[in-house]
Amino acid sequence: MSHSLHINKKLEEINTVLDHFIRREDDPGLLSGYSGCALFYAYYYRLSGKQQHLRRLHQVLQKMTAALAEEELIASHCSGVAGIAWCLQHLTNQGFIERAEIDDAFEETDEMLSRYLQRELEQQRYDFLHQGLGAALYFLERPMNAAAGAALATMVTQLEQAAITLDTGISWKDQFVRKDNTEDHYNLGLAHGVPAILAILGILYGKGICVERTLPLLEKGVQWLLSTRNKPGVEAGSWFPTMVTGNNIAIGSPQSRLGWCYGDMGIAITLWNIGVRLGKEAWKREAVDILAHTLSHRDSRNGTVRDAGLCHGSMGIAHIYRRVYTGSGDERLQAGTGKWLEQTFELGAWEDGPAGFKTHTLNGYINTFNLLEGVTGIGLALMAALDEDAMPAWDRCLLLS
Repeated sequence: MSHSLHINKKLEEINTVLDHFIRREDDPGLLSGYSGCALFYAYYYRLSGKQQHLRRLHQVLQKMTAALAEEELIASHCSGVAGIAWCLQHLTNQGFIERAEIDDAFEETDEMLSRYLQRELEQQRYDFLHQGLGAALYFLERPMNAAAGAALATMVTQLEQAAITLDTGISWKDQFVRKDNTEDHYNLGLAHGVPAILAILGILYGKGICVERTLPLLEKGVQWLLSTRNKPGVEAGSWFPTMVTGNNIAIGSPQSRLGWCYGDMGIAITLWNIGVRLGKEAWKREAVDILAHTLSHRDSRNGTVRDAGLCHGSMGIAHIYRRVYTGSGDERLQAGTGKWLEQTFELGAWEDGPAGFKTHTLNGYINTFNLLEGVTGIGLALMAALDEDAMPAWDRCLLLS
């Protein structure tokens, strides 16, 4: 059954509510604020050819560049300079911005983010969204120059030095979401943990940067990641927990949610992308097997899926199934995409929500417009679902490509 009519209707509704959002929103963050809308308008213009979306894109770009020049911003990927600059560079690479218009703005950014990346990793602050690792993604989006090459080579050195050798491979300690101080924690979330480190190293390898040093980190890191799978007999619908000790004992429940941020979906897409880049068929098969398991054993209830956002909602799940289906051709994953698209439409029926959507929080449902949890991200993934022959490049900002 075609979903194109329903998707196009939702995209028009999202476009309307984002027009109001970009006028009043003060947060310039790529994932948390209005900069993500630049991606929405750019890709919506590419999809529709309508000049109104290009005009909106230019409005957001002016607001973004003014924020970089005039505001005192944090450096992170989610809410700060690294993410905003990544977005500007991405749109330049995609032909939405003339390179000559933006090149001068990056020189100072390169220097600042290079210092930030080095300083954060010296303190083993690896979190992708809120700490140092997000800056590496910015440098990987840049044309390779001396500054980018030096920053990324230093990052590899720091990751080599900080890697912990365990019985099953290597890993990196968590310094962001520790639940207690009794023993080391190893985070399995793509948003905050070891999968993000491996994803960044995989992109690095795929670009031919530091390949001889990156390869053993990837091989031993993936070996460890696979070893953290819940043991047979453990009562959990998920294959992987959220966090483990050095002995691979789950910290908290062995059950993880179904979503991009934590759990099986994020680990599967990480394994798939690294497998593609390194030519590791076994890792690609493992990724497909994980996703096939989620189709048989997970649903909105046991997966804690309560909204449609990319971070931990139905549209993020649908997008991951579709991305791996596009590469693998496994029809089960295409069916999974359709299943979670239907779930997205059901979740988009709030009368007082933007385009019918709301975001679930600990304090109840709220209206959210941003890329990570709100309608900007939902819209981008809905656009991707319309194109059966290609996948977008914007989802690199979530380490999905």
